[in-house]
Amino acid sequence: MKKQILDIIFACFDNWSKQFGLACTKGCAVCCTTDVSITAPEGELLLDYIVCQHGARWLSEKLDTTPLHRPLSQTINEYAKACLEGRESEAEENRVGGVCPFLEENICSVYPARPFSCRCFASTVCCHHGGNALLPAEYLSAATAVSQIIEHVGQFSLWGTMIDVLTLQAAAAGHICPAGHAQENLAAARGNCLTAIPLPGFLIEDRVADKVHGLLEEIFAARIAGKTIEAILNNR
Repeated sequence: MKKQILDIIFACFDNWSKQFGLACTKGCAVCCTTDVSITAPEGELLLDYIVCQHGARWLSEKLDTTPLHRPLSQTINEYAKACLEGRESEAEENRVGGVCPFLEENICSVYPARPFSCRCFASTVCCHHGGNALLPAEYLSAATAVSQIIEHVGQFSLWGTMIDVLTLQAAAAGHICPAGHAQENLAAARGNCLTAIPLPGFLIEDRVADKVHGLLEEIFAARIAGKTIEAILNNR
C-alpha cells in the first residue's frame, strides 16, 4: 500500500507543479548529487527498480565506488517539530555532495523510480551554467509539506541520504556482500541513517497557504481500496 500512496503523491505533485513552467529538461543534472534524502519506502521502490532493470551487481558497483559523505543531522519532520514547538533548530547547512552515482552521461539511469527529493528539485530559470535555481515560495512550501507526508508514510523506519539507505537495504536483501570496502560503507550507513517520525504539523508559509492547501487536499482525498489516503495515514 505504501507504494500506491507514493505513486499518488508523486503524480499529484507532478500535475500541480506544471503551473510553474519549470525550465528543467532531460540532460540538466546540476542538482543530481549524493545528498538526496529518502525514506525507506522510497528506497524499496528504488532498490526493486534497480535490481530489475540493472541488476544487483550493477548496484553493488555503484555503491562501492561512491565516496563516503557526511550524514544529515535531522529529518524534515524533526526540524518541523522543533519549529512548531518554538524550539531553536538550525536548518540543514548548505551541502555540496558528489555527483549521483546513478547519473550516466547527464541522464538519470533510475528516473522512473527516483525519490521525491529528486522529483522536487527544479527551477523556473535555466541553471545549466552555474546559475542559481529559482522557485516561487508556494512551490518550496508545497515541496516541504509533501516531503513531510512522505516521511510520515515511512515513519519509524530508515531515513537518510539515498546512498546510505540503499546501502542498508541492499545488504539486508542480500544484493551486496558486506566485505572489504562494502563493509566500511555499511558501517558508515548504519551510523548515518536516522529514523523517520510522524508528521507533527506542516511548515507552510502563511502567505502561500491557500495555494498549497489545494494540493494537500487532493493527496489526502485520493482513495486506495475504498479508503482515503488521509484515513489510511491516520490509521482509520
